[in-house]
Amino acid sequence: MDRLITAWALAGVGSTLVIAVVRLSSRGWETVINGLSPIEWVVLALTSTVFFYGEGVMALERRWVPHVVNRSRELRRKSGAAVRIGAPLYAMGLIGAPVRKLVRTWLGVCAIVAAILIVQAFAEPWRGIIDLSVAGALAWGTIALIRSLPDALS
Repeated sequence: MDRLITAWALAGVGSTLVIAVVRLSSRGWETVINGLSPIEWVVLALTSTVFFYGEGVMALERRWVPHVVNRSRELRRKSGAAVRIGAPLYAMGLIGAPVRKLVRTWLGVCAIVAAILIVQAFAEPWRGIIDLSVAGALAWGTIALIRSLPDALS
């Protein structure tokens, strides 16, 4: 049962990432298919590189995924039904964390929402370029989460 709860936590987190990757990459590929100027290709390459390394590798793979895995494994010691039902939220640190951690995590969620609202206001092709760059970073984070499954479920 403990492994099932851990798997539920990681599946919930992973599905959230996959949904974001699909939505962002579809808009981004649409932008690419519609054509980019040479300078727009350069911006796409630069933003993709920066987002992939900065967000995908440094933030998601090295910091966030290990945190999610550790929190999902902590669920084995939790007995409350609410925490187990909300296992993906617990794994991401959105519930059941110390107050300081909760505040920091929810401020991060607010920052992500603000960034989404700002990027939505961008004109094409800039919005599509940013969306595709973020999708690449999130895809790498998803791969990092998948690669961590054997350790998480052991």
